[in-house]
Amino acid sequence: MNIQAYIESGILEEYVLGSVSPQEKQEVECMSHIYPEIKEELMRTESALEQYALIHQTPPPASLKEMLFAQMNFDEVTEEPESAASDVTEPVKIVLGNDDDTIKKLPVETDFSAEEKPVTVIYPSWAKFAVAASILFAVLFGWSAMQNAGMKKEKDDYVLRMEAMQSDMELLKENAAYSQTLASLYRSPDMKVVRMAGLDKSPESSVAAIWDTKTNDVLLDVQKLPAAPEGKQYQLWTIVDGKPVDMGVLDQEFTKKVLKMKQANPGAVAFAITLEKTGGSPSPTMEDMYVMGEV
Repeated sequence: MNIQAYIESGILEEYVLGSVSPQEKQEVECMSHIYPEIKEELMRTESALEQYALIHQTPPPASLKEMLFAQMNFDEVTEEPESAASDVTEPVKIVLGNDDDTIKKLPVETDFSAEEKPVTVIYPSWAKFAVAASILFAVLFGWSAMQNAGMKKEKDDYVLRMEAMQSDMELLKENAAYSQTLASLYRSPDMKVVRMAGLDKSPESSVAAIWDTKTNDVLLDVQKLPAAPEGKQYQLWTIVDGKPVDMGVLDQEFTKKVLKMKQANPGAVAFAITLEKTGGSPSPTMEDMYVMGEV
């Protein structure tokens, strides 16, 4: 297994951020137990994210608590009862009768005609502080939720920066590989380098044809050439016995690439590139010739 490729895949960062599937989570944990390098990188990633979170955390304002208590009102609350008489059970008096000592219940006259008075309810002090604590907890919980949302955004930004950094690293690797390939080709004694300079159509253009004199294979290093417009494509030609010979069309994406073209005729005396319709042309369009170089 290529451990370095697994580390650079980004799966460890996704595991730490909790964005992997259950299967991927199990895979990372299994790999970290098998390979010490993966475990070490996983711990380093977790530590880096934790340090990032600690550095960028934002505590609540110091004045928040005082502001909350200053706005709370613990005045006495007055309530009007719905009906004073409705909550009173009608009293009775018990009288022993003369016949068979029967017991009789007679209603007792009660006077409820007095004006009803409002009832004052006074809350104990512990209830006041309980309400204050509940409000403070709710505010702090909301503050914490806001901070967590901010932390999530910062984590997302961190992941984006990591992805951008990884993309830059991949680009640097590609450029390094491209430069190394060119250096080995230019140093080879079997390679003949034909430099094609820009013509009146494009004076700033420059392309190098690398011709293997043993196999007659031809490679192109496009150093500077305008992007082909839509419906057009560059085409390479050699001049053999005074006549142009097709060497194939260039890829539409030719920057930072070594392009393999058709094999050259040993009698070729020059190389040239023209702009033709997509797919190439059987003969070159001379007024659209961009670069040319003699062997």
